[in-house]
Amino acid sequence: MAENLQKKLKLTKQQEMLCRYYAQNGHNGSAAAISAGYSKKYAKTLACLNFKKPHVLEYLQELEKPVIDKLGVTENWVLALLKNICEANITDYYDMDPGTNKIRLKDMNKLPREKTCAIEFIRATKNGVTIKLVDKKACIISIGKHLGMFKEQPNGNTNSNLMARVYYMPTYDKEDYTNEGSDSE
Repeated sequence: MAENLQKKLKLTKQQEMLCRYYAQNGHNGSAAAISAGYSKKYAKTLACLNFKKPHVLEYLQELEKPVIDKLGVTENWVLALLKNICEANITDYYDMDPGTNKIRLKDMNKLPREKTCAIEFIRATKNGVTIKLVDKKACIISIGKHLGMFKEQPNGNTNSNLMARVYYMPTYDKEDYTNEGSDSE
């Protein structure tokens, strides 16, 4: 069926191979382009350009459809998962020990999957246990974009007709940030 679609969409053999390699290698556009025979120097650019073409995207979606169907991944599933992450609260994982007035970790085995899916990692520290939750802001933005709430502007900022302009600033984990090269010491 994919071969018939390839002819119908008038894909080049190289575009067909690009899609196949892209689907097989975990969606690495540069690696897929190189495997499909595109120049290493321009692989990333050519992959980007090809995946902006509607007929190439349609072919890729057709290739991936059986896998997605088999996994049961649907729009509702994705939105529900993102919603669960957005609704996670730190109090879902810790509670106050009334006897000692100290914070303690809840039994993770008793938490529902809807709560544990929001955990990025759990790490033992000298002061106890640290839990880092998945980036809620990114999930909220993904849901908002899906619902058409945000519109990309020519200058790269995102806004909505109902909201003031929103500027996204990168965040850094404390341990990732260094003051190397700064003027103040």
